[in-house]
Amino acid sequence: MAIRTSYSDFIQGTAVRKEAPARPYVRPVEHQAPKRKAVRRRLSLPVAASFVLAVLSFAVCAYMMVSYVRLRSELTEMSRSVTTKRSELASMISQNDAEYNRIMASVDLASIEAVARGELGMTYADEGQIVFYSGETGDYMRRYGN
Repeated sequence: MAIRTSYSDFIQGTAVRKEAPARPYVRPVEHQAPKRKAVRRRLSLPVAASFVLAVLSFAVCAYMMVSYVRLRSELTEMSRSVTTKRSELASMISQNDAEYNRIMASVDLASIEAVARGELGMTYADEGQIVFYSGETGDYMRRYGN
């Protein structure tokens, strides 16, 4: 008589329960385990290589993102610096124009001419006093004589 191991060893019928035919127990073959280990080893190398590749790609992506953020912050800082320099330049130009206008307003050409003619005895140049020269020989002129 077969030893019953579980309830599933019986065949369910409409009349009477009958014992199922005995199934032979097949023991796993001992030499299959090393094959599995060899297959695991062969599969583990590509898995390890893909893991290393994934880690390296992650590191490269992380480095690129950090570099991008650093470059963007440098660009933002340079943009702020340019804006500051432009505002300083505009301020200096306006101050320079204001100073020029103040100086030009304080200078009265009519009073300067009156002082030059009256106190210093200056007059306009006559026709014979004007000398023209041609600058064909170079960029400068040497003066000889009086």
